[in-house]
Amino acid sequence: MRILKGKSVVEMTDLNEVLEGFESVIVDIGTGNGRFVYKHAQSNKNNFYIGVDPAAENMMEYASKIIKKPKKGGLNNALYVICGAEELPEEIYSKADKIYINLPWGSLLEGVVKGNDVILENIVKVAKSSQASLEIWFTYNNLHEAGEMSRRELPALSVEYIKDTLVPIYNASGIEINDIEIVTNEELKEFDTQWSKRLGFGRAREVYRIKAVIRK
Repeated sequence: MRILKGKSVVEMTDLNEVLEGFESVIVDIGTGNGRFVYKHAQSNKNNFYIGVDPAAENMMEYASKIIKKPKKGGLNNALYVICGAEELPEEIYSKADKIYINLPWGSLLEGVVKGNDVILENIVKVAKSSQASLEIWFTYNNLHEAGEMSRRELPALSVEYIKDTLVPIYNASGIEINDIEIVTNEELKEFDTQWSKRLGFGRAREVYRIKAVIRK
């Protein structure tokens, strides 16, 4: 499994040893720059946070922070893994008590909103048990992302689309969606990622949040 140690890419073979003693493991798929992982790991020292993203360079800032001395912001409960959602490493299988996918883009967004089999199967593989939870935030619209919608043939978003189309697809993969919400700009600001803050201070738009339980 390829991880970042500061700005260097190294191989990790024994994740189990690293996770020993922590109450919960939280995996953030498509972590982007890794801010979400870093901030939550700072506030919840009993939990271990794993950020996953194929773009190593985007995670280097926060990967460099976690290896500093504790008094300078270093953390022992965070890790950044280099890979895409389509090919998650076996080392993180059956590890996550909770999984986040926060405002994804590109192929990950397409996989989430179309219910791509490979991505959904990988989410289930990462889940630790039948009580593991999943939370996904996503948004796009014709006003701001018309080009991406056309290129990827993305469906128009609505609560009805999620209920009628995604719920059955997710259920068939072992993911039981039990809550669908439209998030306000104020909630986006408080979520504390670079992209959520940018959206939160922009024009109001419909951001969807689904919460689910993974049945293994």
